[in-house]
Amino acid sequence: MLERIARPLSALSSWIAGVVDGFYRLLGRPGKYLQDFLNGSWLGHSLHPVLTDVVVGGSTVAVLLEVLGWFGVSDLRTAIVWTLALTWISALGTIVTGLTDYKDTATGDERNVAGLHGLINIVATIAFIVAFLAYLGPGGTLGPVLLIGGYLVLSVGAYIGGHVVFKYGYMVNHNAFARGKRAKEFTPVLPAAELAENTPTKGSLGATTLVLVRRGDVVHALKETCSHAGGPLSQGTLDGDTIVCPWHFSAFRLSDGAVRHGPATSRQVAYRARINAEQVEVQGPID
Repeated sequence: MLERIARPLSALSSWIAGVVDGFYRLLGRPGKYLQDFLNGSWLGHSLHPVLTDVVVGGSTVAVLLEVLGWFGVSDLRTAIVWTLALTWISALGTIVTGLTDYKDTATGDERNVAGLHGLINIVATIAFIVAFLAYLGPGGTLGPVLLIGGYLVLSVGAYIGGHVVFKYGYMVNHNAFARGKRAKEFTPVLPAAELAENTPTKGSLGATTLVLVRRGDVVHALKETCSHAGGPLSQGTLDGDTIVCPWHFSAFRLSDGAVRHGPATSRQVAYRARINAEQVEVQGPID
């Protein structure tokens, strides 16, 4: 049902993603580092849900304090004001981090539903900001009405956010449940003659697809499926000691799969590799 509701937003969703992507491209390399920070590449998982917890928790506390006031508990107005301040400031952070993640969302229903989630939460954020300003004033019903109304809107947005994560695996490690075959011994995966120098090449360890990169006598091996959105790393490009995904340009260190640039937040599964008897052999993965 959510997918049907969100499909009319397809053009708007794509436009928003394009604008955000254009903004980061305009900033050049500083924009890439800013994106890494806002994606949460340094954190090991998306930064966005960390901030959403503060928004949901803060707004819940603010509503609770308002309700307690209805039952005669006095002197809560200052507490509500400070809690609302924390809520809307955190909400602005969730919007910025959410848009940063969103620009690299797959097209189709996933992008549409994620866009619906974002738009609803922007409405809730506006309600919280205006409620905060109303509470700073002389009183009245505007603040409480906007607070509770914003909370209900936020609850809908949070539900849709959960739907995107649990149905589509949005910003979830795509290799979490598919680490691949574990080879206790070095296992041949490709004739050495077929592995060209400095060229990402696809190989297989049983049913596990790998990307192999040869540099002289040194061979690097990573799981081929990008942890961010499942892009094919064998079609990626090399940049120094990293391989860059062709889909959303996540960069992983060849030696151990560590994330060097987002939007990926989880490292690639890495394997030990060597050339032996004219064969490329792989062992692992490395824990």
